[in-house]
Amino acid sequence: MTGTDLAKPARRRRLLAATDLSARSDRALGRAALLAQASGAELILLHAVNDDQPRSLIAAERREALPVLQAQAAALPPLAACRPVLEDGDPFEAILRIAEAEAVDLLILGAPRRRLLRDIFIGTTMERVLRHGHRPLLVVRAPPAAPYRHLLAAVDLSAHAARALRAAVDLGLTEGAELTVLHAFETPGMSAMAMADVPEDAVAAHRSAAAREAAAALESFVDGLGLPRRPETCVVAGRPATVIKEWADRLRPDLLVLGTSGATGLRRAVLGSVAAELLAEATCDALVVPPEAPA
Repeated sequence: MTGTDLAKPARRRRLLAATDLSARSDRALGRAALLAQASGAELILLHAVNDDQPRSLIAAERREALPVLQAQAAALPPLAACRPVLEDGDPFEAILRIAEAEAVDLLILGAPRRRLLRDIFIGTTMERVLRHGHRPLLVVRAPPAAPYRHLLAAVDLSAHAARALRAAVDLGLTEGAELTVLHAFETPGMSAMAMADVPEDAVAAHRSAAAREAAAALESFVDGLGLPRRPETCVVAGRPATVIKEWADRLRPDLLVLGTSGATGLRRAVLGSVAAELLAEATCDALVVPPEAPA
């Protein structure tokens, strides 16, 4: 057997956790360390230094930031590899630049702190990473006490939803965990039926038929994913964001899995309304998977 016949060793998974060096980053760094430990992944710990200031101030900020960043890395549990990185620039630009340069498998951020006037116009770092990036993003809100035990994946049966679910599996987030796949749908034609004063039994029959069709479509969608284990599936009629929040309150998952749509141009400037609403109001961690980069 020649050297060319040997299979190439699998590349070590690479995670990127961004920190602003404050205690607000502790939960994200703790979850990143748990994931890196479980998979043997390399963890890159990134802090961005604002470069919109005089060079002397940039240099001074870098000198002050480096020991703090190194201390945060040293405080993490032992990892296969942990690498602190200082990068100049706006945080979202630095995150995306390093993510691409290092070909990371997962970005990990803490829940954003809103600065109302600024965020109205340009959005939080998290939102900007999602709008412009193409790599899975884990938004950490809860203390990272243990591996994820229950995932709730909200799907619209699109290729984007399938990509999100496959990413959760590929990243090892579903290992040893319960997975519930929820499809929320709005029954078509209800407004027209109400205006036409259709009899209630006919309306009920229409709702039942729509629910059966949605359930069959969800089963077909799940079958096509080739998941290692069959998840629980739920089909619920109603406004998607409302249904997902209600079921999240009912099931209390520790991770919500979402895909975002593949809008481009001006539409890409704003997160999809369902994803944006859920990210703003979710109380658990969320894995959000944007579309793949154009070929």
